[in-house]
Amino acid sequence: MLKKCFFMFKWWIFAYVILGCTIQFFSAFGIKVFQEILDKVAIIHNYNEITQLVFIYGFLLIGTSIFNYLIEYPQVFLSNSILEKLKIMALSKISKIDYRSYQNIGTGEMIKVIENGANAGTNIVFSFYLRILSELLPTVIFSLYFISFYNIKIMLVIALGYVIIFVLTNLLLRFLYSIKSSLLQSQENMSRYSIRGFMELVVFRINKRYAKEINRLNHTANDIVKKSSQIRMIHESFFGIFSLLVSIIKIIIIIYGIKSILSGDATVGIIVALTMFIDKVYTPVAIFNVIYVDYKLNRVTYNRFEEFLDAPEDKNLNTGLDIKQLKGDIKFENVAFNYGNVKVLNNVSFTIPHGKSLAIVGLSGSGKSTIVKLLLGLLKKDSGQILLDGTDIDAIKLDSFYNQLSYISQDAPVFDTSIRNNIVFDDNLSDEEIYQILENVFLKEKVLSLPEQLSTPVGERGMKLSGGEKQRLAFGRVLAQNRDVVILDEPVSALDNITEKKIMNYILDYFAGKTVIIIAHRLNSIRNVDNILLVKNGDVIDQGDFNYLINSNAYFKELWIKDEQDEEHKHEKEKSELSYN
Repeated sequence: MLKKCFFMFKWWIFAYVILGCTIQFFSAFGIKVFQEILDKVAIIHNYNEITQLVFIYGFLLIGTSIFNYLIEYPQVFLSNSILEKLKIMALSKISKIDYRSYQNIGTGEMIKVIENGANAGTNIVFSFYLRILSELLPTVIFSLYFISFYNIKIMLVIALGYVIIFVLTNLLLRFLYSIKSSLLQSQENMSRYSIRGFMELVVFRINKRYAKEINRLNHTANDIVKKSSQIRMIHESFFGIFSLLVSIIKIIIIIYGIKSILSGDATVGIIVALTMFIDKVYTPVAIFNVIYVDYKLNRVTYNRFEEFLDAPEDKNLNTGLDIKQLKGDIKFENVAFNYGNVKVLNNVSFTIPHGKSLAIVGLSGSGKSTIVKLLLGLLKKDSGQILLDGTDIDAIKLDSFYNQLSYISQDAPVFDTSIRNNIVFDDNLSDEEIYQILENVFLKEKVLSLPEQLSTPVGERGMKLSGGEKQRLAFGRVLAQNRDVVILDEPVSALDNITEKKIMNYILDYFAGKTVIIIAHRLNSIRNVDNILLVKNGDVIDQGDFNYLINSNAYFKELWIKDEQDEEHKHEKEKSELSYN
């Protein structure tokens, strides 16, 4: 993935490296010119020659300042572009990831892996590789080149210093790896614990979970602070040792310089230049060792990100038969599906003719939602066939299939945008058409009462809307799409009985002649479907219309009675709350 970033921004990288090399050459050459100015002032007093050198020195200083300004743009552009590009790669991965792999990743952990990984990848490319190419390596090369004009022995002393510093770095890395790896795990735990606390306010508050969660967060936070402090102190120990080493080398050069000046082998200017070059030669080494340590630690972080980017993708999403039009004939033939060693569906078979409606009912965990996810191609069957207009779903390009269907999941997702955009997505619909849709889902009056009406933002996850309003808005999206196949996964759980009945009847009438599949929790909403599939423990135990099942199937009648009792309890609770208020 990082290679893609290099290739994507190759011309910006080239410009950045050239500017950096130019800055370091001007800086090193400036020291050489400054040395010549000092020596000529002290020895020959040739003002024309000195003036010429001063002019050159001034040109180098001004040029360095200009190039330092010019390099800022590619620096900011590259660092931000790489960071955002890696985040986009992560979202692109989500768009193609195998659904079962997605299920295995917690939202909080995934967000932290992406956030840390994108930052780490940016640091690897920009703060390590590009900094070496544009700053550190040119500084060392140009400095050593100019030092070679003065004394080759000094270069050997510098080389010995390099060896000592690299040995120290490797020793430090042994301590840092284990601490960093453990720190990342603690940070991901922190994100996972905090996000569920942010997202599930009502559940956590009512069940008095916040005290325990905050205590867990405190423990994790203390662990993060401790490990971060340890890493910082190990970094600082390197700087202390490095500063001591450079000071010793400077003392050696000063002693050498005094002897050379007294013997006539060197000038004051040369000794000053050598002292200045020592800082230029060793400062990149110090920086390199720090960013190398950071690079190795960032690699630990980025490897987690790469593992996420390398997660299996849905092999059928963009390959297979391209469906241009779908009649909507659906057939399951002996379809089996397991989660690991747990059997979920046992040789399920049923047919949905084109233009008919089917409801799937059963207790929680019976396999209803699994049937739908298999039909959507999110989960892959272990055996059997799922035929769409006679073609097995494994041979179909799913992206083309999704153009032909509308789907509402159990939580009726609403997006952090306006009411209008939640209805139309990328389609072009007039306000009059949208209001007609809203009227059909009994939401028009609500929207008209809002200050911004169709432009009203609904908030993250539709937090500004009630559960029923979110579900009605999701129904509106389905009506706007008007696709050939409609799949509704328990879509009316937050609606009252009257609204539920009206909407479901309208949906069945509106999509008459098209294939409609409904997973039903409340049986009262599916009285008018053409066929009902009764599922229990992963098996289809019966099917037929409502009247047939209520009169001939004891299990269905049991579900009906339970549903009626649940509704009665719900009404009693609502009445008691109203009387209390």
